[in-house]
Amino acid sequence: MRFAFLTELYFPSVGGQEVFFQELGEAMVRRGHTVDVYCIGHVGGLADVEVMNGVTVHREANSGRYKAPRIKALRRNWSDITRYSARIRRVAAQGKHDFYLLNEWPLMHVLALPGKVRPRSALHWCEIREDPLLRTLQAQFPKLVGSNFAVGEAVAATIIEQSGRPCGVLPSGIEASRYRVAPESERAGALYVGRLAQHKNLPLLIDAFALAVDRGFRGDLTIAGDGPSRADIESYAAQSPAAARVHVLGSVDEAKKLALLSESSVLGMPSRREGFPRVIAEAMASGLPVVTADFSENGGKHVVKQYGAGVVCGTQPVDFAEALLDAQAGWETYSRGGQAGALDLDWSHIAEKLEKHAERQMSRGER
Repeated sequence: MRFAFLTELYFPSVGGQEVFFQELGEAMVRRGHTVDVYCIGHVGGLADVEVMNGVTVHREANSGRYKAPRIKALRRNWSDITRYSARIRRVAAQGKHDFYLLNEWPLMHVLALPGKVRPRSALHWCEIREDPLLRTLQAQFPKLVGSNFAVGEAVAATIIEQSGRPCGVLPSGIEASRYRVAPESERAGALYVGRLAQHKNLPLLIDAFALAVDRGFRGDLTIAGDGPSRADIESYAAQSPAAARVHVLGSVDEAKKLALLSESSVLGMPSRREGFPRVIAEAMASGLPVVTADFSENGGKHVVKQYGAGVVCGTQPVDFAEALLDAQAGWETYSRGGQAGALDLDWSHIAEKLEKHAERQMSRGER
């Protein structure tokens, strides 16, 4: 089959949805399908068309200010989104693809999709927002496509509730065989892996770690990643009572990340807002229990609960500290739960699910 993935950003842009569409596309190619990705070239100098691991990437040129619009509150340059959406309409109107999978972002491309291909399309919801405008879009946009998927069960439940339309689940997967599961005796410390951005809420983890250390938490806190808040996080960590045991590494390569996942005893995810954090699936495959907080827009908490892969706690430092200690105390149980769940999150299973869904949609269209 010929798949078109319509998504705002793609590699070398870094983020959860970029990884989702890249690795799902590559998994579909391994199953013998053709995959074209249509995205926005987020920085200058990127090729307009490029084949990457069998996936053909088509980039719409941008103004040079796509991620840094003059009006910062907009978060994106909407003139670029308008041009991108117009291209999506032209591509889809040609009818060269059997199935279209749209990322939730950048929203406008959903409206641009021609009516004749909508029965063979699916909108993938990566997160839920609570502000009034986006709640309205979450209620209406699912009705504009043939089918809907979400990154996790909780996001799917919200889409179903708000729109009245069915919504399946296509999680952000992993190649489970890449990860090493080390015994508890070879592990110590808390780990964060991800972007250093304001909504990731790293001060909560740093404060909680200091409290947990006073109560006997074993090991140090390692923060791996980069982003706009890195300088602030480094400064905040330096002022912690446990500063000598907090290490901000910056970006790490894949080998180092895999090593950290197998050497740590708890993964801390203090984010206020998440869809399905890929690092939770990676932790599960590594046998690493997860601690995350019960923020309303944190989809990660539902993943942890669903698979019994760790502890979901309150949103205050004392709550998170208690959860870090509980995760170490119940390590074997949480580790086993995560490993069992990771088998469901292998890309081979996720790609097969999308393939069978697309076949059903095409068959219905033929009838």
